[in-house]
Amino acid sequence: MNLTATALLVIDLQNEYRPGAAWPVVGYDAVLANTARLIEAARAAGVPVFHAQAWVKPEERDGYARQEEILTEEFRSAVADSEGAQICAEVAALPGDIVIQKHWPSAFRSTDLSQRLAALGIENLIVAGVLTDSCVTASVFDAVYEGFRVWLVKEACGSMTEAMHRTGMLDMANRLYGGGILRLPEALTALAGQPFDGWRCTRPVEFAYTLETVNRIYEAL
Repeated sequence: MNLTATALLVIDLQNEYRPGAAWPVVGYDAVLANTARLIEAARAAGVPVFHAQAWVKPEERDGYARQEEILTEEFRSAVADSEGAQICAEVAALPGDIVIQKHWPSAFRSTDLSQRLAALGIENLIVAGVLTDSCVTASVFDAVYEGFRVWLVKEACGSMTEAMHRTGMLDMANRLYGGGILRLPEALTALAGQPFDGWRCTRPVEFAYTLETVNRIYEAL
């Protein structure tokens, strides 16, 4: 992987996904720890680190308009300036990192993320974050359609159940077109500028999974 054309995109690793919060992610501590290792490796390699932060002001809730109709205050997410919307301390942005505040699920919609990546000559995106089946999926599909090669890190993504995470990963894997899925050691190897293994998308919809085969296919990635 050409590191001069690579960036790390970290999506929505915010306090509202911690255990006991409104949107608890299964294994969130591990997701944070694994992502922290990716961030450290990226910084050491001079790879730009982008943090997508869901940060919604009252006048910007257009991206959640239908959601607003059914949400109680307890489950209103990404409220600007709230404690829940803050990026977790374990993966906090440092000077030199780039924070993209968004008010749609995708980090690309109504932001300048695509333009910033293009200005840096980025072709490869290593992606971590939550929720696998929601904002990560929305961001990854937009990235693919914008022409970026996306590499998802399995152990650095998560959702509210393991089933939601696994099916979300398989849905993205089916359409990563030129990118692939990496385990954490493979991603760290790539960020070290070394040849790396990993699952690569070589044809559309490779995994026509069923309820019975989801786990077997996921484990093989």
